[in-house]
Amino acid sequence: MNDIATQGLADKLRTSFEAGKFVKDGRVIAERMLAEQLDVGRRALRKALDQLEAEGMIWRRQGQGTFVGTPPTPRLRKLEGLATKTSPFEIMEVRQEIEPSMARFAALRASQGDIDAMRSMVEHAASATTQGEYEKWDAAFHQKLAESVRNTLFLAVFEAVNAVRREAAWARLRESSHSDRLINDLSAQHREIVDAIEQRDPKRAEDAMHRHLVQVEQALKQI
Repeated sequence: MNDIATQGLADKLRTSFEAGKFVKDGRVIAERMLAEQLDVGRRALRKALDQLEAEGMIWRRQGQGTFVGTPPTPRLRKLEGLATKTSPFEIMEVRQEIEPSMARFAALRASQGDIDAMRSMVEHAASATTQGEYEKWDAAFHQKLAESVRNTLFLAVFEAVNAVRREAAWARLRESSHSDRLINDLSAQHREIVDAIEQRDPKRAEDAMHRHLVQVEQALKQI
């Protein structure tokens, strides 16, 4: 594949990853499946992925796969084992401290491209027909919002918390808390957050995110 073709494939992958396509819980689907869905060869795909990795959009960990975003630091990787030592409500305490602040900064810093991608993810989540599909787009939305803040430390802390939330037991717990009615409510809250960010209203974005996380916590308490 020549440089022009590689660039074209890299651009297509970049757009797809930003919209949450081919990504689940921050991890890109298996390379073989990705090549099949894009109808390209594995060698061509690797060259395009190499380019995105050089740009800092993705990172790889041997034996675990390819991930979108910033790689966790060695210290933060140690937090991934906390799922067996913490509780959903400890996680929600942390989320309620950091994510409203991130929403406030996103209203000041997010690009229009970031906002368009977030809005697309919100609508994909709202129209999801399965719990797993909703979870995928919900995670992509919160990840994109965190990235739009453009603060390395904020993003590292967010991804450390997400590493705990990705544990299988946590996934089952989240899915059992999500009724159709709740998903409709959460989707409306997602839209309110994005609207506030697009209107460059930091206080409204912060308050909307806080209300959203409070409802998520209340849903967990009802399990």
